[in-house]
Amino acid sequence: MSLPAAFETLGPLGEDAGKSGRLRLHLERRAGQTVVTDQYWTLPLQVMPPSYQDGDDEAYIYLLNPTGGIVQGDRLETEIVLGPGARGVASTPAATKVYRMDASYAAERSRYVLRGGAVLECLPDQTIPFAGARFFRSTRADLDPDSTLILWDLLAAGRVARGERFGFERLFVEVEVRVGGECRLLDRLELAPADGPLDRLGLWDVYAYYGSLYAHSPRLDAGLAAALAELLEGREGIWAGAGHSEPHLAVARILGHTAEDVQALLYDAWDLLRRPLLGKPAHRLRKF
Repeated sequence: MSLPAAFETLGPLGEDAGKSGRLRLHLERRAGQTVVTDQYWTLPLQVMPPSYQDGDDEAYIYLLNPTGGIVQGDRLETEIVLGPGARGVASTPAATKVYRMDASYAAERSRYVLRGGAVLECLPDQTIPFAGARFFRSTRADLDPDSTLILWDLLAAGRVARGERFGFERLFVEVEVRVGGECRLLDRLELAPADGPLDRLGLWDVYAYYGSLYAHSPRLDAGLAAALAELLEGREGIWAGAGHSEPHLAVARILGHTAEDVQALLYDAWDLLRRPLLGKPAHRLRKF
């Protein structure tokens, strides 16, 4: 997508600042197991070799940024393509830190392509914007109608443990889901504390962490979406809900006081969806 107007005014991402990182992965199903058939990456993006947990046929992929975080001028692009029947779980080993910027901004673009009944579960750790951060993130998923996607995102209000809350300058987060070439979901979140307080009713209120979950599958029906909404209700210290505005597509929102609380509920939602959609329970992801 084109940049929001507010980012255009911050100036271009010059080649003399930050790094231009690219990562491309192609996964195929071979002999009953998903394998990586093609990969390419340049720092600051990197990927670990796939692992297979508990006899699962899915490839577990861990995406890394060994520089320790995202800095001013970084331009990061990730593309993961899954061929027919391929199954993958993508995660990160730790939180993504977005550091202070005094000029320009940082941009991250991700694209996921799922073909012919492929499955991708994209489950990154939280993103922590430091005071003064300016960050643009765009995620696009292009799905065949018989593919399954479970994607979540967890955003912190800042370095909350240090008392830093909404100290970042501007964040823009976009998720687009296209099914059979048609846009079925376009979700945009733009946060700029200077434009008005975010800790008010209708926005983040008293909470410090915001989680979103997106799921698409030909087996996702109104009954499963209702079960997801019921799961999210009534959790102490949590404000959450789920919707099912499009066939085979569900979206959940979670606000919480701690990253652990929100992540625990995301895991519960993942487990609830995974059992009927993929025929197996969720389990804790290994971190390295």
